Amino acid sequence: MADTKISALPPSTTPLAGTEVLPIVQGGATVKVAVSNLTAGRSFDASGMTLTSTDAGAAAAPLLELYRDSATPAASDTLGEIEFNGEDSAGNKQAYGLIHASILSPTSTAEQGQIHFETATAGALTEKMIIGTTNLVINEIGAIFNVRIEGDTDANLFYTDATNSRVGVGTISPAHKLDVVGTVGISSTTTLSGLTASTALALNASKEIVSVTNTGTGNNVLATSPTLVTPVIGAATGTSLVTTSQVTSQKTATTTKIQSVGLQTYFTPGNSTTFTITPGSGLAWAFVISEGSGGGGALVFCSYKNTTINIVSASVGARSFVASNSPGASELGIYKSADSSVISFVSGASWGAAVAICLLGDFISAVTDPV
Repeated sequence: MADTKISALPPSTTPLAGTEVLPIVQGGATVKVAVSNLTAGRSFDASGMTLTSTDAGAAAAPLLELYRDSATPAASDTLGEIEFNGEDSAGNKQAYGLIHASILSPTSTAEQGQIHFETATAGALTEKMIIGTTNLVINEIGAIFNVRIEGDTDANLFYTDATNSRVGVGTISPAHKLDVVGTVGISSTTTLSGLTASTALALNASKEIVSVTNTGTGNNVLATSPTLVTPVIGAATGTSLVTTSQVTSQKTATTTKIQSVGLQTYFTPGNSTTFTITPGSGLAWAFVISEGSGGGGALVFCSYKNTTINIVSASVGARSFVASNSPGASELGIYKSADSSVISFVSGASWGAAVAICLLGDFISAVTDPV
């Protein structure tokens, strides 16, 4: 009779017959129940209550049901609570935790509900988490309530800093809205808001990603907000480039070039073709020349005053470099006139290789390029 309703209990007699029998009055009628019926399947002692079921079936048992049998159910109705109470250090009864359920919508066939979890903060219960129909909400009331999720080897795999409204991955001290300590992988398109579209990106002094823009007319400069160094490299006009220092490489058409110290100038002369370079200053020059087929090269010395060309050559295969204006078929000739800054090169009838020239200690101010 453990699950028998009161209305189904047998009528009481006067006086009550039997031992351990209790009278119960409901709706003006007195019925009786034995104590053994009240405690069947249940045990009570000083440590707590145990519900026991001997049902061998697959259905849930034993069952603890909190049933609010309301004739007018409505949204936000609290259906029942489980309170966890204890005493504080002053001997007062204190609620330390509470779980309760509520109705979101009582509409038949479309019912929705949620469960609320509360814990004591500064002596009062505050809601920390809600499990709803479509979402799980933590810190709905906006309290200072941080959330930490541990990984197998990372104690701070995911952390929310409620005080500063920040999220940390791998850190409990996020310094930004999202602060990741560890490697980040991005496998699809990422949109960065707050930046200028179609511009290059750079890191500023605060290690923040910022847009790098082109400003002014004819000048290639960096944006100055945030503070960045603006290089002065001159302005391009028409078919020429005026430089303020030896820092620029710029080719316009096929006949003029300004080349900074230490950078290579490339040619693809083909066969039986003459090309020249003009150093920008000085009375003597040294340059390295190499060919792009076999990998051979040479170190060349010459001066403004005379025609002498001194070559320290490392030939590879059939190609070689010679001091002559009439080279052999597989040779590249190097020559110049007296009192002249123009250094000339002529490829043999079977040369057929690209050429790279790097002037040492000076810059090339002009080039005659056959390409």
